[in-house]
Amino acid sequence: MWHYTISMIGTAVFAITGVLALRRDGIDVFGALVLGIVTALGGGTVRDLIIDAPVFWIGDFNYVWVAAGSALMTFFIARPFESTQTLLLYLDGFGAALFAIAATDKVLGLGFAAPVAVMLGVWTSIGGGIARDVLAGRPNLLRSREIYATPILLGCALYILLRAFWPGAQWTGTAALFFIFAFRALVIHRGLQMPAVLSTHRPS
Repeated sequence: MWHYTISMIGTAVFAITGVLALRRDGIDVFGALVLGIVTALGGGTVRDLIIDAPVFWIGDFNYVWVAAGSALMTFFIARPFESTQTLLLYLDGFGAALFAIAATDKVLGLGFAAPVAVMLGVWTSIGGGIARDVLAGRPNLLRSREIYATPILLGCALYILLRAFWPGAQWTGTAALFFIFAFRALVIHRGLQMPAVLSTHRPS
């Protein structure tokens, strides 16, 4: 139930960010619907194809309904927020945290090794956002010096460590989720960037 709940919440949040990313640049209702669904379901779809598991939204179409409903709701009521780029970043960070932990938990539950679970946890949480940015014609955060994937990677690894030391504890997922979101929120609030020595980006 925990896994299902956070997966549904993450689906809604990512659908919302998918529409907010492009709404102010001009988009029709069909475009909003497609962008929201792709953002919400893209990363998890690729994950399931990689591990040869049934694609999650085919087995439970509620994911599609939640993504579609969230996208349409955002399209019609998002005007007060459409100029707030910071809101989009915080929502994206929250959705990424939800998806990362849910995906890591799923992959571990299917019997895959911890490194595979971490890799697919990261991919699930960033894949939909990358697809969103490509469709929206926006530079994605992986191509900047902003610290984006690192909190997700560390959070997924932390979740596995907490599970190993406290097996069966219900709070481990919540703790790892909070770590990812708090780390991303700090990055956004402080404008932190990857050190230049660890990046090919150079000041102009």
